[in-house]
Amino acid sequence: MRTAEYGVERGGSPIAGGCLRIAGGHLWMEDCDVVSLAARFGTPLYLISSAQLRANCSALRSAFEQYWGAPVELLPSLKANYVLAVRKLLNEEGAGCDVFGANELRTALRAGVPASRISVNGSAKSPELLRAAVSAGATLTLDSAQELDDLFAITGEMGGIARVRLRVRPDHDALTEGSDFFPGMAIRDAAQLYKPGIEPGAAREIGRRALSNGRIELTGLMTHLGRHSADPAVWAKMAAGFGDVVAGLCEAWAPWRPRELDVGGGFPAPRDPTHPDRREAQPIERYADAIATTLRASLASGGADAAGIVLQIEPGRSLFADAGLHVSRVAHVKTQTRPVARTWVEVDTTEMFMPDLLMEHAYFRPVFASRADAPVAGTVHIAGISCTFDLIARDVAAPRVEAGDIVAFLDTGAYQDAAASNFNVLARPGTVLVSGNRARLVKRHETVEEVLGRDEPDAPDSII
Repeated sequence: MRTAEYGVERGGSPIAGGCLRIAGGHLWMEDCDVVSLAARFGTPLYLISSAQLRANCSALRSAFEQYWGAPVELLPSLKANYVLAVRKLLNEEGAGCDVFGANELRTALRAGVPASRISVNGSAKSPELLRAAVSAGATLTLDSAQELDDLFAITGEMGGIARVRLRVRPDHDALTEGSDFFPGMAIRDAAQLYKPGIEPGAAREIGRRALSNGRIELTGLMTHLGRHSADPAVWAKMAAGFGDVVAGLCEAWAPWRPRELDVGGGFPAPRDPTHPDRREAQPIERYADAIATTLRASLASGGADAAGIVLQIEPGRSLFADAGLHVSRVAHVKTQTRPVARTWVEVDTTEMFMPDLLMEHAYFRPVFASRADAPVAGTVHIAGISCTFDLIARDVAAPRVEAGDIVAFLDTGAYQDAAASNFNVLARPGTVLVSGNRARLVKRHETVEEVLGRDEPDAPDSII
């Protein structure tokens, strides 16, 4: 038996991917009882499955290599999950990473990511960040002419060679479909709201200048659309537009050709919490086919040969999301009969610890982990502990729930810990990494003292 609300198979059978199952009335991640983990480590809590992360790495790489026909490199988005133990696991899988800004670069290097596998992305890079990236040996994904000018000065001072590529933003005229992020707006228009990226005309001149400087090595081109749609046809159009830009730049910069092409990330997670209609995404092979096959064809039609070019992808949600659970404990069950009958299950977590509930109107499917095989007894709202509305899930089919029960929210492995906030002076949860029947706290729970640690209430006035 399967229930759409619970989202996992009953009777001990695993869901697709294999990290979650229901057995003995409880939800399990790999070979660990989620209820026991909540008792051992406390709630609220983030859980990450190492087996699911490894499986997702393999599935993404295999899918894109199948349709690209050449090596594919994973550069997972560090901002999606920067827990150091999680990042070290990805190092073992041979993955590099995409970093956005100076602090993410420092984090990646601290986690042991080889600098040669780091792409330093982001807009408005400071000279200090450019210098740090060159010194470390990372690749710089340039976003403006100003960054190139600064790099000319820096490499002149430091000596050596800076490895760079350009982040381009195609016009995307064909993307007339509506954006899931911006209801009522076409993707082609929404894509132009996002600040990073160089329009093709400007990229042509920036690349020409880079190629004329002996201290700059232009290795490739990069683009990123983001998860505006889960429709593979949209991703095919993105790839076609990128291919057109690449082919045009190859012609303008002949005989230069890229060693690498980076198509960014934004591919949906399997259960796709961001989908407005709560539909599951297509298999990752569908997106790989749409992107890789179309990109090869677009390059060929523009006279550019894809042979020997390494394809790079920057998965965030498609890599991390379904490897994560957010675990909470029921603090109180409150009911009323008028003016409308309603039951609230109040838990000890908040939308502040699952911020995509606010930013992307996501739906993180709840599983009543301590009553996972109990029959449905009614419909409830699950509410958090902050003083906002904090409606984590509305109109949920639920068993009979009591204080002390454990509720887990699916697909929270990407962005939720990374973007959690301290609203209401809430201390952010810790993270537990699950590996088979073993679990360890890899990021401890924050304390209130740490939340207030930057405050200086008794600092003396200074004379201006």
